[in-house]
Amino acid sequence: MIIKTLFPNRGRLFATFGLILAFALADAVVSYRMTLRLVENARWVVHTHEVLSELEGTLSALKDAETGERGYLITGDESYLMPYKTGIVEVQEHLGSLRSLTSDNARQQRRIAALSSLIAHRLEQLRQGLDSFRTAGPAAARATILTGDGQRTMDAVRWIVAQMTNEETRLLSRRSETSRESGRTVLWTLSIANLLLISLILLAAYLTQRDLQRRRQTETALLAVRDELEVRVQERTAELATANANLRQSTLELERSNRELQDFAFVASHDLQEPLRKIQAFGDRLRRKHGEALGPEGLDYLERMQRAAQRMHVLINDLLTFSRVTSRGQPFVPTDLGQIAREVLSDLEVRVEQTGGRVEIGDLPTLDADPLQMRQLLQNLIGNALKFHRDGEPPVVTVTGSLLADGGPPWARIVVADNGIGFDMKYLDRIFTPFQRLHGRAEYEGTGMGLAVCRRIVERHGGALTAESAPGQGARFLITLPVRQTQGESAA
Repeated sequence: MIIKTLFPNRGRLFATFGLILAFALADAVVSYRMTLRLVENARWVVHTHEVLSELEGTLSALKDAETGERGYLITGDESYLMPYKTGIVEVQEHLGSLRSLTSDNARQQRRIAALSSLIAHRLEQLRQGLDSFRTAGPAAARATILTGDGQRTMDAVRWIVAQMTNEETRLLSRRSETSRESGRTVLWTLSIANLLLISLILLAAYLTQRDLQRRRQTETALLAVRDELEVRVQERTAELATANANLRQSTLELERSNRELQDFAFVASHDLQEPLRKIQAFGDRLRRKHGEALGPEGLDYLERMQRAAQRMHVLINDLLTFSRVTSRGQPFVPTDLGQIAREVLSDLEVRVEQTGGRVEIGDLPTLDADPLQMRQLLQNLIGNALKFHRDGEPPVVTVTGSLLADGGPPWARIVVADNGIGFDMKYLDRIFTPFQRLHGRAEYEGTGMGLAVCRRIVERHGGALTAESAPGQGARFLITLPVRQTQGESAA
């Protein structure tokens, strides 16, 4: 009687509860199966990340072995062989993991076989280098390094690793998208199922006399949420207005800063140069008209003053050249680097004859670039190679180029190598810093801006510039540039 009194539509109520129970069980089964599918997709994503991690570990371990061997050849210290020994062990462990992880991918298995062969060959080269060092001394070991066989083997290793990485990246993209789709499907399915379940529960609640009270409570709660959301929207709108005002202020400050930089360039190119020209001009007049009255000591002071003014003039011009790489560059157009290099060689003909050296230019690619800046880049690098040559030995400079094909957009590698005095690799970052010199002005002329300008030119073209060298063993400057630039790229 009590149930009848409280729930006059008990048949409909029981049917609704039964429907809710059946729907909840079906929802649980579907959710379980879809969750298993989601977990499986996530497992494949994790698997792909593991393959990428092992590829990175393989290359890192091989580099560690190479670094350890090179450190030992340079110093003769046995402690440098620890990374070499550890790298040999780790690279085999990574290769074993890669074979296991990619056992279901025949194409990757073939690449792993080729990669294992190349790594074994590179490890054998490292071992031969150690044997040469121990039996014939450092000179023989360095000669083995300078043949470039190791670099070519490492380039082949990197190429295969890049191919495998691209393959796994494509798999990762596809599997991640599948996982996201599964997640969205699970989310939508569960949301719809839960919505239907809630609807059924609300229907059951409607059959009770308390439905009206609950509905009122729900409406009150929704109104409260709406009011809170309106407050948050207003607050967020105010924050966005403030952010926009700050952005406009930052833009104005940036424009002001750019104007100040332009003013500085104008002052450096005109106002600062004019006093220097007057110092030099009046110095020449003073020497010409009153040289006898000054005497030897006065003439010496005058000579020092004029040399200092000339150095200041060169420094200002180099600073302007550095600042104008981006501010006054030209749009990128198809540029034949071989033609540029031959024109640079023609400009440097007198210096080549003075040093008794020679410059060999190989096949260089055509790429999208600023022709004037490419000319400046090659002239600085070839000019440095001619300048920093060893006493009693004519400089020999080679300029070679190649294309790097890794399945993505093409890149060009330009190498400028010489047989000059070289430098210690610990100064690698320093040589590309403005006004940084490794030698005094008395030994070699210059202001230390040439390589800084070169790096800025390469970075403006979206590339990278680095070097390899050893004292007394010459230097190799490696330029990596994209073959194709963004359409319509300008100097700004």
